[in-house]
Amino acid sequence: MAGFGAMFIRNAFIGCLLGIFGYAGTACAANSCSNVDTFSSYDESGLRESEFAINAVGTFRIAGEADEGKQPMFNLTKVDCEKQIDDAGKVSGFECKLTKAVVWASDGKPDTDRPNCSLDVDTSAYSMKEFQKATLIGVEESTSCFNTLLTIDRNAKRVFQSFTRTKYADNYDKIKPGTCGALPRTEVLMNCTYWPRGRKPGAPPRYCDFSSSSDK
Repeated sequence: MAGFGAMFIRNAFIGCLLGIFGYAGTACAANSCSNVDTFSSYDESGLRESEFAINAVGTFRIAGEADEGKQPMFNLTKVDCEKQIDDAGKVSGFECKLTKAVVWASDGKPDTDRPNCSLDVDTSAYSMKEFQKATLIGVEESTSCFNTLLTIDRNAKRVFQSFTRTKYADNYDKIKPGTCGALPRTEVLMNCTYWPRGRKPGAPPRYCDFSSSSDK
């Protein structure tokens, strides 16, 4: 019972996070997470900018990839960036925090005795610098196979997540060939919601694109 209580509290916390994000979507796959669903009328895309911050919400996806098996694990992501001011009072960059609620699934039907679908909250921080006009880039370095690059294109109003091999990757591959393998594909923060599907017959259960619902 104690374990069940801890799991309930943990899932309730994650449920609150999903509610804050306000996205509606379904983790659609033939696995133990196929019945995961969130409900809300929130539907927004792009960036929100103010005098002191940049914010975005959405789901990291590989644009144009129809095969769900090749998509990242279902995630709801919130990006919060605050301006960093130097001693001269000028903007020196942005500090961005990513918060993800991620669904991890294993094969099989939901099993209350042996949980095989989990929800986790991951956070990461990026110190962003202006790579070129209106384009911010930050790196989260890793000791595993890949570093993660966060790119914010303020002109296109898009958030990208891409990857580079770490200095450790070659050693891992020498110990066991293929450990790291090919680079993961670039992902882009998209709005994924049920609501456009109601206005677009034939759309998949988890409808993802770059446009807000007002465009549908």
